[in-house]
Amino acid sequence: MERTLGQEIRRLRMEAEITLRQFAINLDISATYQSDIEHDRRRPPDALLRKMAERLKHVGASFETLVARDTRLDPEVRAWADRTPGVRDMLRTVRDSGRDPRDILRGIERAEKKKGKR
Repeated sequence: MERTLGQEIRRLRMEAEITLRQFAINLDISATYQSDIEHDRRRPPDALLRKMAERLKHVGASFETLVARDTRLDPEVRAWADRTPGVRDMLRTVRDSGRDPRDILRGIERAEKKKGKR
């Protein structure tokens, strides 16, 4: 099973041999907040995630690889799905297709580029 964002941050932090408290101090956040992130109770904002990736780059972290592990919907997307029934239908269709959602996204991006060239 693939690790969550919090699990991956914890793994990288431990590989870097940094305590949770030391890491939190380095990021200028509380240890409680860092613990919540590592236990997937809170989602770090992009600016904080970038700082984490920078501090852990020597053990293989990058912003892109970390953000790819965050499978939760951000608040704007969740609100859009809540008020737009078609979004829920679209997500169910993607899920039921068995295809990698990134492949579907790439197909949409290619179609949009073609559309823009007309």
